[in-house]
Amino acid sequence: MNEAVRLVIAFLSRCALRLCLPFLKTRKNRVLFQSYREKRYACNPRYISEELQRLADGRLEIAWSFREPEKFRFLEDRGIKVLKAGSWQAIKYALTAKVVCVNTYYKPTLPRRRGQVQLRTWHGGGAYKKVAGQEQMGLLKRLSVKTQLSGATLYLSSSHAFTEQTIRDSFGFRGEVMEIGMPRNDMLINPQSAEITSQIRASIGLKPDTHLALYAPTYRDSLAADEHGLDIERLARALKWRFGGDWTIAFRGHVFVKGGVSDLMDLSDYDDMQPLLLASDALITDYSSSMWDMSLTGKPVFLYCPDLNTYDRQRGFYTDISTWPYPLSTDNAGLEHNILAFDEDAYTEKLRRHHEQLGICESGRASRLTAERILAETVGL
Repeated sequence: MNEAVRLVIAFLSRCALRLCLPFLKTRKNRVLFQSYREKRYACNPRYISEELQRLADGRLEIAWSFREPEKFRFLEDRGIKVLKAGSWQAIKYALTAKVVCVNTYYKPTLPRRRGQVQLRTWHGGGAYKKVAGQEQMGLLKRLSVKTQLSGATLYLSSSHAFTEQTIRDSFGFRGEVMEIGMPRNDMLINPQSAEITSQIRASIGLKPDTHLALYAPTYRDSLAADEHGLDIERLARALKWRFGGDWTIAFRGHVFVKGGVSDLMDLSDYDDMQPLLLASDALITDYSSSMWDMSLTGKPVFLYCPDLNTYDRQRGFYTDISTWPYPLSTDNAGLEHNILAFDEDAYTEKLRRHHEQLGICESGRASRLTAERILAETVGL
């Protein structure tokens, strides 16, 4: 289906559903969550939802919509309504909820309702690659993205740079921004017990005495992860030489990219990224905002970017990638060199300056503060 047809269908759907609004009363105590286009129970919406449920103490009707709701029926045991994405029930909840919280663009087929709080958390922090690459889009695609961005009333932000460059400039949003950090990152900032980390490691089948390096490339329109040419044996050997101990390399694919990396532990189906970062000892990525999340722990992040020139031309960056604090390489020899030459003290200082330059807003209390805001918008504190 081409972009023009999608836009026409979205427009007709919004018009038809707008006619239903007078017959659908807004439920002040109803909150609807979606994550990664209704694919997962994860990211910022998950942590807001869980904190909100604790604070609300039964005063709110909390619902989630999923493309495959049968995978998430366990939430019903926790008192959460599970909806089938695209069903009339899910549409009705989207039109009658007082608050709708999503971490991506919002459905262009749904009308935006006056008085409804549209909370957009997004799914990344810092300010690295340009979102959507809108400068390279055609007119119809830009119009589609603009439609999906429309209706937002409140954003969360992890840094002043993210507010200005992503939310203000790229999204064109002029409304309220809560600069309190990403709710999903609260667990990376607040000390976690060794028992919790051990439980996460055990859940993915990792031996207690084995170090974990997570390879997590970002989304791209072309070039599958197993085509990046990452030399796994060379990587594991370099990590062992530099940091000691035995290392396992695991792959974490982007939620919107299919396919894994041969001969690697595949953690792509693990719903939430943050526990994996907590359990990992190092992160290998390219342009993923997971580098921002991992930087909050102080653990090593190494950039492996074999398609740097192409990606820069097609997508672009807010700032020069060579100025980021993470050691950058475009091939396996460079990655090996960066690992062997890694200097903890110099890296820690670079992270400190980087956070300062971007105007870090991570509070470690983002879940709580956002949940309190939702309560104020619904049943009141």
